[in-house]
Amino acid sequence: MKSGGRVALAVGAAVALGLLAWVVGSNYAEVRAAAADLSWGWAGAALLCALASHAMGGLALSAVLALLGHPLSAPTVLGISLVSTTANYVVSTGGVSGFALKAHLLHKRLVPIATTIVASALTSVILYAVLAAILVQGLISLAFKLQGSRVGLVEGVAGLFVLILAAGGLIVLFLDGRLRNRATRRVFHWTNQAAFRLSSREIPAESFMAFERQMAHGLARIRHEHGRLTLAVLFTCLDWGFAMISLWLCFKAVGDPLPLGPLSAVFAVGQGATLIPVLPGGLGAAEGSTAAVLVALGYDGGRAVVAALLYRAAYYVAPSLLSVLVLWGLKVSEPAVLDDAAALARELPGK
Repeated sequence: MKSGGRVALAVGAAVALGLLAWVVGSNYAEVRAAAADLSWGWAGAALLCALASHAMGGLALSAVLALLGHPLSAPTVLGISLVSTTANYVVSTGGVSGFALKAHLLHKRLVPIATTIVASALTSVILYAVLAAILVQGLISLAFKLQGSRVGLVEGVAGLFVLILAAGGLIVLFLDGRLRNRATRRVFHWTNQAAFRLSSREIPAESFMAFERQMAHGLARIRHEHGRLTLAVLFTCLDWGFAMISLWLCFKAVGDPLPLGPLSAVFAVGQGATLIPVLPGGLGAAEGSTAAVLVALGYDGGRAVVAALLYRAAYYVAPSLLSVLVLWGLKVSEPAVLDDAAALARELPGK
């Protein structure tokens, strides 16, 4: 990573931590009182639902890979999905870091890069579509109930706009043959330049032709077997469903369980905050927006902050820590590593 990129990430992290400190500090007495009454049983249940949410995302990716003709074992795909998703939370680069890690791990398991691109685009479209539906419902609830501050509503609308643009752009890109061809050639040109600078060796044109064939084959499979996408859609709905249940359990843990309307509104605002590219996982902005929205709806601000922090720990921090071990396991279990270990075992004396 270039020094400019590292500086941008450091600045983003500093801003996020500053926002978080301000949110907690401005409600310190209420936060302290709410934290003292925290139910760790409900908090543990929130963590389990958060992990179940990430698992459903992995199963959705597994279903799409199987549809594209590259089935892998469920534990492997779940692990790859987890580490790539949490990479996007830790390193806020608009999804680039997570995709690069996913592409690397799948390529090591003989999944072509074109298949990874198609699978990632397809799962993203489904993910954004379901999330957009949740955001719309949450924003309608906000529009009818929110009094005073409109920061949450504006943030949610901005997030919805970004989702629609992203999902619509991906759909147009992969359905329009000429646009897709132009985009893939541009990506190949950039990749070629990067490869030449790094290794003084360009990627041959035959590789690009193979890339185009693989992508066309994958899109053709999707068009002819679109009914099999139902499983991926189901897993994606369960993904967001478990995430919302996890958030509800976090509020239950602080003794303030939310009805469906306020819950969907808070979830919409929090997800809108995660789309801010500078802040890793929307840190600081999500917690502040959650507190502002719930205070405007008549709820206790201290409990809202503690519940938001608990959700941060359950849905973002704990899976990120787990993904370190998962990534180590994935690297150790790569076919090349196993082949090298077998070759070494054969060379040892007495073997």
